Amino acid sequence: MGVLPYKWPLALDILKRQYDVLPSQRLLASYSKDIDKMPNMEIHLFGQVGYLTTDPRNLESMLSTRFEDWGLGSRRAGLFPMLGEGIFTQDGRPWKHSRELLRRQFVRINFKDLSTFDRHVDDLVTGLSSSEGVVDLQPAFFRFTLATTNALLFGERDSGLKDEDHHGFARSFDYASMISAIRLRLADLEWAYKPKAFRRACEAVKKYAGHFVHEALKQRDVVGDQPKSESQALILDLYQELQNADLVRDQLVHVLIAGRDTTACLMSWTL
Repeated sequence: MGVLPYKWPLALDILKRQYDVLPSQRLLASYSKDIDKMPNMEIHLFGQVGYLTTDPRNLESMLSTRFEDWGLGSRRAGLFPMLGEGIFTQDGRPWKHSRELLRRQFVRINFKDLSTFDRHVDDLVTGLSSSEGVVDLQPAFFRFTLATTNALLFGERDSGLKDEDHHGFARSFDYASMISAIRLRLADLEWAYKPKAFRRACEAVKKYAGHFVHEALKQRDVVGDQPKSESQALILDLYQELQNADLVRDQLVHVLIAGRDTTACLMSWTL
């Protein structure tokens, strides 16, 4: 097993290198040469030893065959301010519970009418076709996947939110994600990096997701347990199970990450 090279005391140059490339979305590219040479490597940071692996056998062990032997460690504290409780911040029985909750909801989404995507695909194509010169596709993909995730999860185009609310959420989500990634790399020292702008961004992300929870619960109070739409049934089902609006909101933030951020990045790398 190789060791990721470093020059500064406590390997602080590794942390700085990651801090420099995260805003430009070049983290994977910056480590490609090292990963190609050493699919399994040690990372020495702050006097502690961590491990990085891309070996399929190790990944299968961690994610499948010996899943119970692994835990999140310090990742929960680094991610929790943005995400709250959910599959990306839980271990053991709570994680299994969240996974089962969301699995049932994704089964419902899988059978939805794919015409939901039509308007958003048209908006994406129209926006790109009217652009001139070199076009940065990733922001367009982020807007597209946010819109489609909202449509699949919440059903309503606006639900009382203005365009600036959607744009503000996207900005807050990007910033909170970047700072969370840095906090992950600080491990047990994550508490040392929690700037005010990060706290405001986390609040904005939770407020955005919480809006849809409160709308669904308000509608339930008016018409009863029968949801206004099939999409609102997702929120009401989660609430029936969790009996806590904040916990439902946290689950939605986790789904938004999977539906917006991950999918947009996949589309960018595919092209």
